[in-house]
Amino acid sequence: MIDLLLKKARQALQTARRDLDDEDTDAAANRCYYAVLYAAWAMFAVRGLAQPRTHSGLIAEFGRHFVKDGPFDQRLGATLGKLFALRSYADYILEPTPRDKAEIAIETAGDFLNAVEQEIARCKPPAEPPDQPAGGESR
Repeated sequence: MIDLLLKKARQALQTARRDLDDEDTDAAANRCYYAVLYAAWAMFAVRGLAQPRTHSGLIAEFGRHFVKDGPFDQRLGATLGKLFALRSYADYILEPTPRDKAEIAIETAGDFLNAVEQEIARCKPPAEPPDQPAGGESR
């Protein structure tokens, strides 16, 4: 599940970059938020915690579990709230999202995703090697 969430996060970020290239800043802002949402869910999964059911719950619980006592700093922890606010602007305000804000969102989402992937790699147990056939040697 963790790998699938990280894959969805990377896909959302890639889509955000494409959307920005196509001058669709609203879609880029939307996809940036969902990139960090999937990455945050992956952090909950790696710790065996239930995923919060609401966006505001996700923002609050991420701060409580992963910022207050680490491993992430407050700047990174604020990313979820900032990108949620930008996504809300992009989805519900008639004015298009300013390009500079969409560009910053892509950079910020990339930083968030990289930090989460590094933390997951640090605390995720290594994969078990395949079983060896009887006799201890593989063919």
